[in-house]
Amino acid sequence: MLQRTKKSQMLEDHGDKDRAYRFKILLPNGTSVCLTFQNPKPTMPFGDFIQRLEEEYSLTYRRFSSGKRKRDIDWKGGCLFLEDANDRKIRGEMNFKNFKPHECHILKLHDGSHESAYTFENMWDLTPVTDILKELPEEYTFETALADLIDNSLQAVWANDRRHKKLISVDVADDVISIFDTGPGMDGSDEHCIVKWGKMGASLHRSLREQAIGGRPPYLTPFFGMFGYGGPLASMQLGRHALVSSKTKDSRKVYTLHLDREALLTGSNSNIQKKRRGSDSDSNWKVEIFKPKSKLDISQLQCKLKDIYFPYIQCDEESKSGKTITPVNFEVNGVDLAEIEGGEIAITNVHSCNGPDFVLQLHFSCKQDSMTKSPDSKAYIQANARLKCAYFPMVEGKENIEKILERLESDGCGTSENFETYSRVSIRRLGRLLPDARWARLPFMEFKQKKGDKADLLKICCLRVKCFIETDAGFNPTPSKTNLAHHSPFTTSLRNLGNQPLENEKDVRIKIYRDGNHLTLSQLKKEYEDWILQMHERYDDEAHCGEDQPVLVVSPANKKALRISSEVARVHKSLKRKGVTWKCGQKIKLLRGACAGVHNNNVYATIEYFLLEGLEGDPGGGARIICRPLSLSVDKGCILKINDGDTSLDIRDSLSVPVSVIDSGKCLAVESNEWDNQLEKQRQKSPSTIDLLDVEECQELGVDGALPVDAPAGKVPPEVIVAVVRPASYVSSCASKTLDQKYIARTNLKMFMEVEFRSDAEGLRNVRDISACAVPEPRKGIQGLYIFPLKSKYPALFQTSGVYTFSFHLTESNCKHVEKRVLIKQAPIVEYKEIQFTCPNGKAPVIGTPKMEFDEIQVQSSHGKVLPLQDSSSIQQVPVMKAPKVEYDESPIPCPNEKIFLLQDSSSLPQAQNLEASNVNKEKELEKDLHQSGMQIGDMEKNLDALNKEKAVIEQDIYVVQASVERCNSDYCSMKAELKHRIESMSHTAASTLCNLLRVPSQELSNDFMGGVIGLVALLGSTGSSELSRILSEYLGEDQMLAVVCRSFAAAVALEKYEHNGEVDSRHALYAAAAKLGRSINGRFLVISLEDIQPYTGDFDGGDPQRKLALPYPILPSGNTPDGFLGYAVNMVDLDEHHLHMTTAAGHGLRQTLFYFLFGELHVYKTRQDMLAARACIKHGAVSLDGGILRQTGAVSLGYGNPEICFPVLRSVAVMKKKIEIYKETMSAVIAAIEEFTKDHQKALKKFRKKNKKWHELATVKERRLIKTT
Repeated sequence: MLQRTKKSQMLEDHGDKDRAYRFKILLPNGTSVCLTFQNPKPTMPFGDFIQRLEEEYSLTYRRFSSGKRKRDIDWKGGCLFLEDANDRKIRGEMNFKNFKPHECHILKLHDGSHESAYTFENMWDLTPVTDILKELPEEYTFETALADLIDNSLQAVWANDRRHKKLISVDVADDVISIFDTGPGMDGSDEHCIVKWGKMGASLHRSLREQAIGGRPPYLTPFFGMFGYGGPLASMQLGRHALVSSKTKDSRKVYTLHLDREALLTGSNSNIQKKRRGSDSDSNWKVEIFKPKSKLDISQLQCKLKDIYFPYIQCDEESKSGKTITPVNFEVNGVDLAEIEGGEIAITNVHSCNGPDFVLQLHFSCKQDSMTKSPDSKAYIQANARLKCAYFPMVEGKENIEKILERLESDGCGTSENFETYSRVSIRRLGRLLPDARWARLPFMEFKQKKGDKADLLKICCLRVKCFIETDAGFNPTPSKTNLAHHSPFTTSLRNLGNQPLENEKDVRIKIYRDGNHLTLSQLKKEYEDWILQMHERYDDEAHCGEDQPVLVVSPANKKALRISSEVARVHKSLKRKGVTWKCGQKIKLLRGACAGVHNNNVYATIEYFLLEGLEGDPGGGARIICRPLSLSVDKGCILKINDGDTSLDIRDSLSVPVSVIDSGKCLAVESNEWDNQLEKQRQKSPSTIDLLDVEECQELGVDGALPVDAPAGKVPPEVIVAVVRPASYVSSCASKTLDQKYIARTNLKMFMEVEFRSDAEGLRNVRDISACAVPEPRKGIQGLYIFPLKSKYPALFQTSGVYTFSFHLTESNCKHVEKRVLIKQAPIVEYKEIQFTCPNGKAPVIGTPKMEFDEIQVQSSHGKVLPLQDSSSIQQVPVMKAPKVEYDESPIPCPNEKIFLLQDSSSLPQAQNLEASNVNKEKELEKDLHQSGMQIGDMEKNLDALNKEKAVIEQDIYVVQASVERCNSDYCSMKAELKHRIESMSHTAASTLCNLLRVPSQELSNDFMGGVIGLVALLGSTGSSELSRILSEYLGEDQMLAVVCRSFAAAVALEKYEHNGEVDSRHALYAAAAKLGRSINGRFLVISLEDIQPYTGDFDGGDPQRKLALPYPILPSGNTPDGFLGYAVNMVDLDEHHLHMTTAAGHGLRQTLFYFLFGELHVYKTRQDMLAARACIKHGAVSLDGGILRQTGAVSLGYGNPEICFPVLRSVAVMKKKIEIYKETMSAVIAAIEEFTKDHQKALKKFRKKNKKWHELATVKERRLIKTT
């Protein structure tokens, strides 16, 4: 027991060593002094205390006196005593046991004089915090600062129990703004000291934040005092002076604090606290701001404050009986905000439908170790949110959201938003609106990628939904309390709800509940889609706007083409929308992007019909406009057919667009003059004639094309024929460049080619041999080329003499067709020698011939080589007898030579004659077969020879291109090395130091700050030409070319450390690394954080390995693409291979972030003249390769620049590699063709040898027979 007592005594002694007593002494002359006693004895003589006070006063007065003479204090008089906050007097001794240690106690000194002060200087020092007053963010506006003060009052009155009224009253006048509340108030005690109102983040509710996580929506627990900028900054944002008065329930004194903006900014001692006696009534608090900076409209202020604090003013969810309650009484200039009807929230509630809301409950959790973690914090941090989606239907042909905007405009609370841009998401945190959190639709609320019959309907109906989000204290706001903290993992996860988690969301877990049931993302999207369709069917009334008697179409078979889902539709010829009547036959203009099918250009069209879904009076259903584009002929437009009471609507090639394009202002009526101008433009662009490209034009395209005028038989056809469609504006005699795109029409029509052959032989009729079809394709940047292959598909086209007529025509077009005739001349033919004689009485003589004459046929290849027919060791000469043509005649035969005897009549003579005729026929057939086989073999030889030559050419091309690639890579490497050397030689720069550090492999780097550094802008990409490199580098300037690119903001700020006075600490981070390298860093340098860049969010060029951005071509007011436009700068800088696939935590690449940030949608033109001529369509600036620069602001950079730091130049290696791949594919096809022709050639030779052998045998037999007869 004794040991325990000693141990307890030791603990008390140890605790005494750490005790400190602090006092704020208010002196009779209006000054104040702070005293601190460290581990004093339990009591102190009063005289010693006064002596210590006098000494401290002497020091304090000399240092902090405001310059105004203060009256002297009677330190030696016998009337000195101290008085505490409860009016208790202290005279004999100071008993420290009556005061709590480690707290500040306010005591007032009396010296017996009647001139006692009630105003005291130097009570608290607010100057360090007020430095922020000079650099408040832009979003901290006048209204935001006022809400910051009201937040303080709201969290104060919330502490009142049911017996005490919760009142906040705001009074606004021209010269003063006052905020009054019935909260517990503040005094001079350490716990409830009024100075805490004056310091940012000193709210008593910081420790209560955990209690505001969880609970029931709408989470009405206003413990948000740990955010905001504090009372003094908010007050000084509103006016020049402020007076704060406060009284607690237990105190009879009123504590006041006076603030002056100039004094705070200059740091002088103008912070004054006043203490006077008050009444014994309840506690209260009042802030008065004098000389307000802005004048407020009372009505608009009432509406805005009601929007911000709506659930605290009137709430249906906190009452068990379901009645609307008023948690806090809010008054503005004496008017209870619960009684006014204005404000966006109140108006929005009126115009939502009566159907069920789509309500989700979300629970977020995240591991604490992935964020800033304190030793006593929990392993997980949590947050909760409720999403309530409300449907705002269309009623009587008008969107309810438009009615909301019109009402706000009429109340003087209008915004710049319209139906399309109106915020579809609003957010409250702990019941308080975050006014700048006006988000677009969350991903699960979007249907951009939706396909199917109901896709268009969903895309329209989703615009009628607004999501109201309630969050608890687990979500952090920005310091201004105007939005959720942008980089918080919970904020990112909430904004991405409906998509797959991003990289920085992997540690965040989200549980989604609806009606108590857990949902997956796919289930969430399905249920949301079903809810929207249900709301549309029940409450939308957009199809009740027809002006004439409708025609009903029941169960249309083409619902997909009409883009409707109803089984019944009404066809009208007149429709009224927004008070304007639209009629059939009216000319309209659909603006670019109005709806699906109208993407890149404006569409001029004629209204044909209006299609309304459902029967008259049925809810739901959509309305559509059936219109025929100007480029479409009338016979291809929509047709309404009525046969025996059966009605059908055949849309054919017309467009079906939602009637909402009228509401959005993207469907405009067109006057006759504008329509006539468009008709003329359409006529000028419309296909007029078909033209075949000549040899020079084909060579310019890099193809072997063009038909000959005439040629000998056996002529090898060209590789291809290239045809183009000329517009009506094309005049061949005036066109200098026939391959200019403006002289080639872009169509999507098919072109047919037919070839008719007419032989020279008499009696042979016209025969249609070939029919082919082609679609337009690009080649070397030229669109609209129709390329017909000839040589590969029809190698034997010109083997027979005659006239070949090539005809070309377009389908479904009035374009003139074109014909081209090719004359193929006859090749030399085999001559036949004829002997004519007559035989008397039909008796044929035997003509004695000492020796038969034979000609020789030699089959030769295309290059003159004799074809081996049987044996490769010898050349075979095929003897061909010249067959006589025998004619019989009754006239006598003259016989000049008497040695020739006439044969006598014999019965065997007719048989011999028949046998001879049979042998002659066989010989002729064999000769014909041999001739055809020889020609076939010759053609094969020609093809094989051509293929082998083509193979050799391709091999040479591959070698040349590969050498070019290696040379380009070598040049690029040397150029990049030279650039690095140039940067490294720029002493005293951050770029020089980083360039040296980046040479070291990342795993060998010992510098922590280099982990998030990607590199310098100049070293992250390359261009295809030196001209482009120079002008882009000049456009950016050296500062941006040498900017340091980091992954995150944390990595960016890690490059520098600072001393206490704010100067850069050269002993750490990048400056220390520079010192190790024997370098220094002078001046500023630019650092870019990729995560803080707003990335490009559009589509990409899917076929491009560089993932270039799919930006639309610029369009002049004339509708044409400007001449000389080469592309967008952001797509003309190629990324290095090791940076090509680098992405941020959000999954965005360097082109989406860095280069889109640097260049935006900067145009690149060939010449200054082209650039200046295209100014009408340039929005984000432009450059030209000859040195022109047009800034986004409209300023033109004149003169000539020669930047030292430029992007390295890498010729189009990707194009070269693509060429190599194409060459290799072609090589494979050629080798396969060679193998196939070789097999066919061997088979043909084998057949030829067999026929040759038979012919020899027959010729030998006939020769022997003739010899015998002689």
